[in-house]
Amino acid sequence: MRLRSGDLVRIRQIRDSDAYELQRAFALMSEVSQYSRFLTGTPRLTDSQATYFTAIDHVGHEAYVAHSPDDETYIIGVARFIRYASAPDEAELAITVADFWHGRGLATALLRVLTERAVAVGVKRFRAEMMADNEAVLRLLRSAGMADETVSGELASGSIELAPAD
Repeated sequence: MRLRSGDLVRIRQIRDSDAYELQRAFALMSEVSQYSRFLTGTPRLTDSQATYFTAIDHVGHEAYVAHSPDDETYIIGVARFIRYASAPDEAELAITVADFWHGRGLATALLRVLTERAVAVGVKRFRAEMMADNEAVLRLLRSAGMADETVSGELASGSIELAPAD
């Protein structure tokens, strides 16, 4: 897939075998990016967290990873949704992009692919929570139609209604 920057990336569903590479990608993120993603100081992605994030069913919990075509083992971005048990047509949305790839359109591409999958499996709404000062993510989600945006202290949240496929 070609990004708006002109860069080529490969996007595919995450696999169980991606756990180690997910840990490596996390370790290469800046502390600011780690905090922005997990909303807390997380010094490393543990083995159990990496397993949780990769051993998924692709329906209630789905994730896509992006790679540079030059190195298909190095993860440069991840987008995932996890359905809410109390509202299975809604899912939590999370997107992470390696620092070096910020601003190239990778998050937009990942969100597009993830949204297509979500609609295909019956998800009607994404909910997202992020740092209120994370302007890049706020711009991304606003451009995707984020509604119900609220700010409470350092956190912002909102939802995106997913349009059914034609």
